[in-house]
Amino acid sequence: MIIPVCNRGDLIRYTLESVRRASEGLSIEVVILDDGSTEPAEAAIRRLGFSPERIIRQENQGLLFARLAGLRAATGKYVLFLDSDDLISSDKLRLQIAALEESGAEVSYSDTARTTLDREFDELVIEPDAPAETTADGTTFFIRVQPAPHSPVFRTDFLRKVVAEACFPPDPLYNPVAEIWFYHNAAIHPSLAVKVPGPHTIIGSHPGTRLTNHWERLGVASLAVMEAFARTCPRTPATARARQLVAEKAFHAWRRLPRGFSREFDRRELEVWRTLRQSRDTAKLGGKAFQLLACGMGPAAAARLLRRWQNGSYENCRSMDDAAVRALLDKLSPPNKRTT
Repeated sequence: MIIPVCNRGDLIRYTLESVRRASEGLSIEVVILDDGSTEPAEAAIRRLGFSPERIIRQENQGLLFARLAGLRAATGKYVLFLDSDDLISSDKLRLQIAALEESGAEVSYSDTARTTLDREFDELVIEPDAPAETTADGTTFFIRVQPAPHSPVFRTDFLRKVVAEACFPPDPLYNPVAEIWFYHNAAIHPSLAVKVPGPHTIIGSHPGTRLTNHWERLGVASLAVMEAFARTCPRTPATARARQLVAEKAFHAWRRLPRGFSREFDRRELEVWRTLRQSRDTAKLGGKAFQLLACGMGPAAAARLLRRWQNGSYENCRSMDDAAVRALLDKLSPPNKRTT
């Protein structure tokens, strides 16, 4: 298990307590990756009453690079990435590892739940989310399901192969969505997924800083990943399904953009769909109203028309000012630049 941490304070006590309970009776290696905390994480964690087996401290490089460093250090057969403000159920590890052993799959996953980290551990209120899609197809799992980062338990050798053969390299731009860098690179590898039903992946909410506090930051990072995938994914029959699913993912994300958001972002996200789509079939791009309009207008024009009616204004959902969004967009590679 790999837990990156950077200046998390005492919130990590919830995470570590959930790990302690889930590890009972199992042989579990916990690697805590201290990604440049101001106060070394080991001292803070010991004050909370936990005695970590392995803590690796490095200069701050961001979440993606912390997970990669943890993966290099891990010695177990399976690996789970767990953020330092999220939790797992007491039976998650046992159930998902058993599912991997029985099925021979490369990855197992579960449903999610949410809780607010505002009381003692045993008093936390767990609220299940809607069940995730069930699929045995790895490509569908990695691109369409795309669960919370602490949902999947991977075979370590599979994940190391994905990293070693990544079609585009890690980049600080991807840190806010570190898991989807793994997912996009994994999607082109043949793999099986197995779902363990039940809310065994628990997302912790709190007043402190989270990457999810700024959806624009996540959106630009996601766009950077999809553009890199579009530039570098080999165009072979073996990758056709992955390319089609990423195209559909980009189109759906583009359709959800609020009115008045960045025109450049709008244009570039739609271009990912145009670059990667494998067919003119619009069945997976929208419902009945969309399908009727798309028959006469084309999918992009139909979606633009529906967005005017259905989507709210950016002013009602912005979490960053225009200058901050512009600064993020300026970090993106030029649209015609290939990743090496």
